Amino acid sequence: MAPPLLDTVYRHDTLYRVSVIWERPEPGERRSVRLSRQAVTAAAVALADVEGLEAVSLRRVAAALGTGPMRLYGYLDSKDDLLDLMMDAVCGEIPPPPPGDWRDELRAIAWDTQRTARRHPWYVTLLGTRQPYGPNGLAYSERLFAAVARLGLPARLTVHAVDAVRAYIAGFLQLELLSGPEAEPGEKKLAYLARSVATGRYPTLAWIIAEFEAVGPEEAFAEGLERVLDGIAAARPGAP
Repeated sequence: MAPPLLDTVYRHDTLYRVSVIWERPEPGERRSVRLSRQAVTAAAVALADVEGLEAVSLRRVAAALGTGPMRLYGYLDSKDDLLDLMMDAVCGEIPPPPPGDWRDELRAIAWDTQRTARRHPWYVTLLGTRQPYGPNGLAYSERLFAAVARLGLPARLTVHAVDAVRAYIAGFLQLELLSGPEAEPGEKKLAYLARSVATGRYPTLAWIIAEFEAVGPEEAFAEGLERVLDGIAAARPGAP
C-alpha cells in the first residue's frame, strides 16, 4: 500500500529540507534602487506580456528595473524561481468563484482561468508545465478541490476530477494558441491535406472535414467543459 500523501511530503521535507521561493525571506529595501520580489515579478510579467516568455531573463528584468542582474539574486536564486513567481502572480488574478453548486463554481473557475490566460498568453506554457505551489496557486487549487469535494467522492476520484478540469483548461488554451493566426496552415499544406484525405486512407478524417460545423472559441470551450463536468457528475455516489 502506498504511504499517505502527507507522510511522503513530510519525509521528503525531512530528507531534503526543501526550500521554495515563498519560504525564503527577501532582503530589506535599499535606498539606491527600490527592489522587492513583487517589483521583480511585475517587471517580468510585463516583459512576457509584450515579448513572450522566451524574452524573460534575469538580465532583461534587471534592465527594466534599472539595476544589474546580480542585484536580483538577493530576491531569488534562479530563473526557475522567477517563473514560479510569475505563475503565482497570474494565479492571483483569477478571482474566487461566486457561491453556487459544485458545477457552477467549477464553470466559473474555468472561464476566469481562460480569460486570465488570454491576457497573459505565456501563462499557458507554465500552466501546462508547472504545479501552482505558491500562495495564490494553492488558493486556486483549494477552490477546485473544495468544489469537487461537495460531491462526496473518495479522495482519489476527487483528484482525478480536478485533474480532468485542469487538463481540459490547459489543453484547450494550448490548442487556441496553436490555432491562432500565426499558426494557420499555408496553401501548400492545405492542398496536401486535401490530396491526402482524397486517397481514401483516412475515412474518419474525411468525414470530420465534411461534416464538422465550426463554432467560435467561446462556444467550443463551453461545449467541451460541459462534457468534462458531465463525466464528473456521473462519478458521484448514486449517479445513474
